[in-house]
Amino acid sequence: MDQFADDLTTAATQGKKFLFRSAASLLTALAALPPQPTAPEKMNKITRSSVGVIIVGSHVKKTTQQLQQLLELPEIVGVEVDVNQIKKNIEINNQSYKNEQLETALTQIHKIHTEGKIPVVYTSRKELQFADTVTRLAFGQAVSALLVEITQNLPPDIGFLISKGGITSNDTLSKALQLRSARLIGQVISGVSVITTTANHPKFPDLPVILFPGNVGNDSALALAYQRLTNITS
Repeated sequence: MDQFADDLTTAATQGKKFLFRSAASLLTALAALPPQPTAPEKMNKITRSSVGVIIVGSHVKKTTQQLQQLLELPEIVGVEVDVNQIKKNIEINNQSYKNEQLETALTQIHKIHTEGKIPVVYTSRKELQFADTVTRLAFGQAVSALLVEITQNLPPDIGFLISKGGITSNDTLSKALQLRSARLIGQVISGVSVITTTANHPKFPDLPVILFPGNVGNDSALALAYQRLTNITS
């Protein structure tokens, strides 16, 4: 890629013009960026502690496979959010369930965190059917809103946060953490970015947040990212 970027620059100086649709690796090569300050294998150096939280919202098959491997680790404890219950309550227009599910999830999360283990909050994996598009959209918004509220009410002393899923990660940054800026640290594995919140964040200052797209990595990638943050090897 670096050689290609050099040749491309040479061609551009000779009047050639190019348009690219590419991933970030091309930009890294064109900008001749040095290696990231913290190596992927050393990301535990930037965490606030080895006890963090993992939020899994993505429903693609790859994410489910990665979640299964993650849940097999002894220090990991799953906290399942029953999305079928959300669907049922939307269909009967019951709004009271939101506080009940939020309270139940947060009680489990705080207990697991206090015990020094890692809570993994994940939406139930069963595929659901909807009567119409309006109901499907309302369901998606309700699930997203619940995950945002869970994230906003996590223990303030968590060492790191992994957000699994594209939409989930976007909501984590823009809604749950309400970030207007962040510091990009690098990648913990290929395609998985690490940022930190600002030092003056009202609840989670200097918190490493891992943005993990749904379809990135092999079956063990989510577990590997977690292990690199905690310096735990399987």
